[in-house]
Amino acid sequence: MEVELLQNLPSEIVIEILSRLPIQTIKICKRVRDSWRDLIRTREFADSHLSKSVQGMVFCSEFINYGVFAFEDGLDLEDPERRYEQITSFDCSYFSISDAYYIFNPLTREYIEFPYEQRLLDIDFNGTVNYGFGVSKVSGLYKVVKTVRVKKSICHVYTLGTGKWRRIPAGPKLGENTNSSGAFLNGCLHWFVEDSKNPNLISCFDLETETFSTFPCPPSLSLYKRYQVVVALGGYLWICDNTDELVIAFWVMKEYGNEKSWTKEFVIRKRHPHCYGQPRGIVYPIKLFDDGHVLMTWEDEFNTFSEMYYYSNKTKTTAELNDSKVFGVSSGGSPMQAVPYTPSFVSLRSFPNEYVKSYKWF
Repeated sequence: MEVELLQNLPSEIVIEILSRLPIQTIKICKRVRDSWRDLIRTREFADSHLSKSVQGMVFCSEFINYGVFAFEDGLDLEDPERRYEQITSFDCSYFSISDAYYIFNPLTREYIEFPYEQRLLDIDFNGTVNYGFGVSKVSGLYKVVKTVRVKKSICHVYTLGTGKWRRIPAGPKLGENTNSSGAFLNGCLHWFVEDSKNPNLISCFDLETETFSTFPCPPSLSLYKRYQVVVALGGYLWICDNTDELVIAFWVMKEYGNEKSWTKEFVIRKRHPHCYGQPRGIVYPIKLFDDGHVLMTWEDEFNTFSEMYYYSNKTKTTAELNDSKVFGVSSGGSPMQAVPYTPSFVSLRSFPNEYVKSYKWF
């Protein structure tokens, strides 16, 4: 009777049910029934799942080994038995990251390669390059944005499915990509502006209209951006500021686009016994949980390595995280990175005019 019921349900109802399941369960469903597998491969399913997808994390060690994690519930790291399993992993040694950059979906294991311009590879190149990737809010078009600045800024946009770059009017001078990497929120990409005349601005690129605008950072924020980062987390735009010697400040724009809504949501004290991190370096929040806990990476002052830290809102303390114990991965003293990641089943093969390759190595 249950089998007949499932078989007779309209496809849109089955998609709605499947899209609410954990990723590991969805992967099992693909192997259970051919009809479910076919539905999961549709763009309708991908869009339905993405609208409900919970932000997770991609962990990278030695710039090669990547693990993808989904946070289905709260990250209770005060539970000594808490473990998180990878939903997938991949080895980047197959990719030539020194010659090209990629759009890669780890769930579908598909990628598109974009070779670097030759001038960006020249040893005497002395400029700033910024990238961003996101989807327009109304038309739902996925776009790559690239700005190159030497003496002046030049901006190009690539819309997936067109197979070509287009040059558009450039916006303001952008900051270094290390702490200003095109945070995607509300159909827009965001970078710090690097302008001595207007130093405390954020550049906003609307992926729908393909136009730049700016709005101010918090008025009391330091003009020195070396230890600041702008990120999108939990549906809000955040600035994490590690400039002060005593505290790390987390600013949130509570009403998007309203400069008066910037709020210093909380601070983390850096002195013993409250914190065991580095005094300087970029602090990059990975996940802000509903209970106020924060998962973050903490880069050393010289950009040579990062470690993962966990702030407990319960004890108001910060400690280095045993990533090997909790996530089953470890940098082992080697370079590591972690970035927020929202799992998506959107297939790159759904875009015409693209040379999509599949990644089979695990």
